[in-house]
Amino acid sequence: MPLPSQGLAGPVTAPRESSMTTTSQAGTRKPMSYEAIASLFLALYRFFTYLLAVLLVQVIPLDTPREPDAQVYVILGLVALYTLLKVFSPLLWQQRYPLTHVVLGFDTLACVLLLMFTGGLDSGFLLYALSPILTASLLFKERVAFVTAGVVSGPLVLAHALLSNWNADFAWIMDGNYLPLLIIYAMFCFLIAMLTYRTNMNIRQRIETQAVMEERMRIRRELHDGVAQALGYLNIKTKAVREWVSSHDTDRALSGLEDIQKVVKDTYEDIRQSIDSLSGTRMLPLTETLREYVQEFGERNGIDASFEAPDETMKLSSATELQLLRIAHEALNNTRKHAQASKIWIRLADTPDGLELVVKDNGRGFSLDEHMQESAGHHGLIIMKERAESLGGTCDVTSNPGQGTQVRVSIPPEKVRL
Repeated sequence: MPLPSQGLAGPVTAPRESSMTTTSQAGTRKPMSYEAIASLFLALYRFFTYLLAVLLVQVIPLDTPREPDAQVYVILGLVALYTLLKVFSPLLWQQRYPLTHVVLGFDTLACVLLLMFTGGLDSGFLLYALSPILTASLLFKERVAFVTAGVVSGPLVLAHALLSNWNADFAWIMDGNYLPLLIIYAMFCFLIAMLTYRTNMNIRQRIETQAVMEERMRIRRELHDGVAQALGYLNIKTKAVREWVSSHDTDRALSGLEDIQKVVKDTYEDIRQSIDSLSGTRMLPLTETLREYVQEFGERNGIDASFEAPDETMKLSSATELQLLRIAHEALNNTRKHAQASKIWIRLADTPDGLELVVKDNGRGFSLDEHMQESAGHHGLIIMKERAESLGGTCDVTSNPGQGTQVRVSIPPEKVRL
């Protein structure tokens, strides 16, 4: 749903001094994402196994007992070009587009043909051919890893066990009876797929569990601090109201009771928001969870709240979902406390540049420069910034007095999908 006078895709028009991008300062290096680390490992593995294959070809020529001929060097050259593309290309295009099953399938086919045309078990590329298996184990689901292991080892077993014995015309593909070694190699392929995937999943689950636990502890501290401050204020205010009632100062007593009522209401909303975030029983996807929360938020606060998101379910890690949900909570909570808005728009979009969360209201707005100078006024903005940066993303806040406020969070594509 488009925002008033403009779509969500466009930035809010505001003076320069009232716009703030809560990104890291220039020169600050962000930690590498899991996908980037996995891609770097795969690139290094492919590069060094190619170098090993070249050495083996020189020591154990493919066309024994003669020295490697021109055909062998042509194959080495083609594999070198392919290796360079696989080593350097992912570091560039994978930052924008996740690795697809098509790319994995092509890589698997290329490695199978490479083994078939370089001697099978005599090939120096046996370790090189494990690259697609490792890729599937690190970046795909377990069944994809097992299928890849079967595709890599299966043709090799069939070629040795069948083709070379059935027809002499196929003897050039594989020479010799290496069935025991083939079985060992096939088992090794599946073992690599299973161990790599299991180890990888255990590490990811431990990292995500630790991140979730740290986030819950942080929310508990925030909840404790907020409730403690509210109770302290209520204690002082109730004493003052009692004195005003005793002195028959009705006007001041009524004003004090209104202040107390407002603090109680705000504290209740803060506690309810924190409880919703800490709830471990809600296992709904992020889109459905946000939709329910936005609807409840609008009904509780008398604000016309609209939510827009893709129809398909987004598969994100639990840590990513939690951070995005907390950012949305913080943005909506700021609107409730300060904006005096009658309408709020929330949009969750899966774009080519990654995941985007936009929260905009038609409230009174504020000057960001003045807001950041206040001792406690910028706390919520800093929290949203830190949460976005923990996912490798950015948080842009745009506001101007009388023109509402917009919060735009962008998360890179490698964090969007599992």
